[in-house]
Amino acid sequence: MAKYHYKESPALSQKKAFEKYLSEDEDLVLATGLSKAFIRSKFIMYLMFPGLIFAALGLGLGWFFHLERLWTAILAILLTSFVAFIKTAHLYHANRYLLTTRRVIIKRGIFGVRLTATLYDKITHLEVDQSFVDRLFLHHGSIIVNTAGVSKGEIVLKNIDYPIEIKNLMERLINREREQLGLRATPVTAVEGEIIT
Repeated sequence: MAKYHYKESPALSQKKAFEKYLSEDEDLVLATGLSKAFIRSKFIMYLMFPGLIFAALGLGLGWFFHLERLWTAILAILLTSFVAFIKTAHLYHANRYLLTTRRVIIKRGIFGVRLTATLYDKITHLEVDQSFVDRLFLHHGSIIVNTAGVSKGEIVLKNIDYPIEIKNLMERLINREREQLGLRATPVTAVEGEIIT
């Protein structure tokens, strides 16, 4: 039996948090964001930069206030970790992907928000971009949503966990929307890269 990673989504807290982005005739089906592996890698990168700058600041403050070496090292580690955590938390909350009953929405930003959305009936096909390492070890990838009538022609859900599952869910939502509109339910997918069978 297949294991589905998104069967419990969305939580009540997610529904409340994102209801302001939905129209009155749609419901939230899935709220997700950047993959855990991607977030962990960014945290490690933020420990290096700007973390090392704040580590140097902590060492400088310890020297200036004549702290013992142990407390100076603790101060440097705390400043480095705090900055890396704040930047990682911002990255996580500033990049959210929402699937509703009618459309896919990409939300960028926390204080200033930029929304990109496309209706399911405008989607021409979906592509999954997932490297060998992403598929086997990290379990993340990107979904390219090709649309009709958008100037760029595509929107991308980057670095999401289990992209094949989300692609399959999107196909079901697209077909359901087309059936409700009286359009013929046709396959909407063109998968690129590795295919999980």
